[in-house]
Formats: sequence, structure tokens, C-alpha cells
Amino acid sequence: MKFSVSGNVTDDEGEALIGVNVYTSDKSAGTVTNEYGFYSIKLPEGKHTLIYSFIGYNQHEERVDLNQNKKLNIRISEETKSIEEVVVSAKRPDGNVTDLSMSTIQLQPQTIKKITVLMGETDIIKSIQLLPGVQTSVEGSSGFYVRGGNADQNLVLLDGATVYNPSHLFGFFSVFNNDAVKGIQLYKGGIPSEYGGRLSSVLDVRMKEGNTQKFHGTGGIGIISSRGTFEGPILKNRSSFIISARRTYADLFCHLLLIP
Repeated sequence: MKFSVSGNVTDDEGEALIGVNVYTSDKSAGTVTNEYGFYSIKLPEGKHTLIYSFIGYNQHEERVDLNQNKKLNIRISEETKSIEEVVVSAKRPDGNVTDLSMSTIQLQPQTIKKITVLMGETDIIKSIQLLPGVQTSVEGSSGFYVRGGNADQNLVLLDGATVYNPSHLFGFFSVFNNDAVKGIQLYKGGIPSEYGGRLSSVLDVRMKEGNTQKFHGTGGIGIISSRGTFEGPILKNRSSFIISARRTYADLFCHLLLIP
């Protein structure tokens, strides 16, 4: 008889880890975590040793005695290593192909913060407009055009849900707060079949799940807006919350201009 072992794999801050290898010590069975850090593996009744491994993290071993289905949440910590000198040499172009995905760009919040944009305010869509193959028709607008397509031919997703209007204030601001974003992926071509309904591109935005270990807050005051993000555990190691907000000064400026 076989039973299942399932659960979530997270890092020290409680963020889900994607692509963690989970396998038995005898390598008779194995799986990887999905985009939410979840895994499930079926094993025969008895004692087993599960190994959790991920690049850049310490390997973790867990012994289980199965006589029923079991839920096992695992946290692994980052690994610090001192490495020797690395020599980089060029290869033929066809020798560098490691992925069949084409025209796909991934950006992390740390990368977006380094990109200079209008008025010094960090904005996901304005950062995308600086990428190859992406254009904007009006300076300061958050609409974007990919390889000659129209703005309404782009599919914008937030954690898998369609965002029909990704901007506000006549397109001057996008609706995404960079402090609450975990990562973004832009498909400019070769769009997977799961993202149907658009001709030009797909922008997939993933939000943070919140810190399950401790309370943490970030914020900033800018020229045209201010923002703040607060996250922390509801039940430590089990559930969390994240609150993010951004406030512009546009209405205040308009009010001043209307004063006789």
C-alpha cells in the first residue's frame, strides 16, 4: 500500500521556493515543487528518508515512517560558499541553448529598482517599456506596445487573475506596487497555450505571500507619490498577511490649480 507525503517548501522568510528537488535517499521516487512551493510524492508503507535540495540552499533530510497520508512542511536555509576562481570562455552560439523558451524576459524587484524611470518613481510597466521590442506611444504613459501590437492585445495577469485595466490616472501610474511584487515574466512571443486570448504579449505578475517569520515593513516618499508595505505572520510558520498601498499627490496638485 502506498501513502502520500505532501507539503510546502519555503525559505527562512517564508517565501515559497519553486523547483525544489524532493526525492528518497535510494532515488526510487522523486518530484519537484510547483510555482506555489507545493509538492506531493507517493511512497510505500514503511520508513523512508526524504531529501530536499535546491541550488543555493542547504540540503535537508527528513525521516518519515509512513502508515497513513502525511503533510510535511519544510523550511530550508540559504547556503554560503566560498568558491574558487571561475574562468569564462566563449562557445559557439548553438552550444549555449539551454531553454526552448523564446522571447521571454524575467525581472525581479531588485532589478526593477535599479532602472531609472520618469520622476524617479519605480514602476513595473514603465520599466518594461525600456526592454527590447517594447514601446510606448506617449512619454509617462503606462501603456505598452510589443512588436507593433496594440495595448489592448496584451494580457496582464496578477497571480493568474486577469487585470483588465493595469493603470490609473489616465495611464500615468500602473496599479502594481513594486514593494509587494515577487517577480514578473514577460512573453513577447511563443506564448504558452495556457495564456490564450491575446495576440501581442503576456505580462505575468506574481505577488509576495507575506513573511511567515516576523513582521517587516518598507516604504518610501517620492516626488509624485508615496508608498508603504507591511507584512508579517498571522500564525507563525503557517499563515501570513501582506498590506501594500500607494498614494499619489495628483489630486492635491489639481486642487491647488483650481484655487482662484
